[in-house]
Amino acid sequence: MTKVPSYADLPVTPDRPAGSSWGVWGPDDDLGTLNLLSDERTLGALRHVRSGRVFNLGLPLHEPRRNAASRRSNPVHQILYVGHEKHDFQPGLGDDLSTGSVGRDDYLETLWLQGSTQWDGLAHFRHPEHGNYNGVADADIHGEEGARLGVDRWAERGVVGRAVLADVARWRAAKGRPLDPTGHDVITVADLASTLEAQGTVVEPGDVLLLRTGWVGHLMAQDDAERERLIEPRNQANPGLDNREEMAAYLWDLHLAALAADNLTVEAFPTDDPTLAFQLHARLLPLLGLPLGELWVLDPLADACAERGDHAFLLVSVPLHVRGGLGSPAQAVAIT
Repeated sequence: MTKVPSYADLPVTPDRPAGSSWGVWGPDDDLGTLNLLSDERTLGALRHVRSGRVFNLGLPLHEPRRNAASRRSNPVHQILYVGHEKHDFQPGLGDDLSTGSVGRDDYLETLWLQGSTQWDGLAHFRHPEHGNYNGVADADIHGEEGARLGVDRWAERGVVGRAVLADVARWRAAKGRPLDPTGHDVITVADLASTLEAQGTVVEPGDVLLLRTGWVGHLMAQDDAERERLIEPRNQANPGLDNREEMAAYLWDLHLAALAADNLTVEAFPTDDPTLAFQLHARLLPLLGLPLGELWVLDPLADACAERGDHAFLLVSVPLHVRGGLGSPAQAVAIT
């Protein structure tokens, strides 16, 4: 197992960008911090499975609901009836038995891989100055054979291992400083560290950290019209992590395999200065190789963790095996 340097010791050679992990796992690495998910660590996660309860951490694929003007449109589910004699595919045959229909096929149109509960792959975000993770050329990011940094590399093993929940929403509420579910409310390093301490949660190398802000829970409690309004780009706002280097350094030094949150952007959004938007994305994905998850469903899991007094569990997530994919539906469950 590669010894992971501290953030203060990055980069590992002076010819690589400051604050980057490029080269830590070799010049040809495509996995970043997912390299920390070893078989031994996955086996160790089983000690946290005591009740056998399974929590689905994903929204339905048609949520969050987006209007027609959105770039990431909702998928359209098509069901086709298969004719026995004509071998054709026809929609809407209904109950007319004379058609000879004996089965059904279905498919999704306009399925955006990052339109619902998702993983951001390492090629999803390009650093404005230094480019892609590990110095991978733009020409090598594509959907053809030989593509670099794709989530198909994750799918070969899955993201399976120990995960811990940082229930910042619950901790902040208990301190009389509840997070604003629809505002730019910044979670500091001190907030995150204090949450973990209050829970008695020790983060181990190779853990996946799940961050609860309460945003998805608030979204899903609204009616259809309000959910559509909240997801419109001009209205989007959510509490999230501080986007400064201090936060990136703290997260790196936890030696996480990945990080996922129950909000739109992981980091607080929008920023007071638009030129500083998605700074945490730019630090974590292309520089440090730390995958990010967004729009995860964490409220039921958080309640169960609080009830049992243990915020660690087994996480199983199998991204779609899409060659060169920039992201994927998370397809994640927690087992406690």
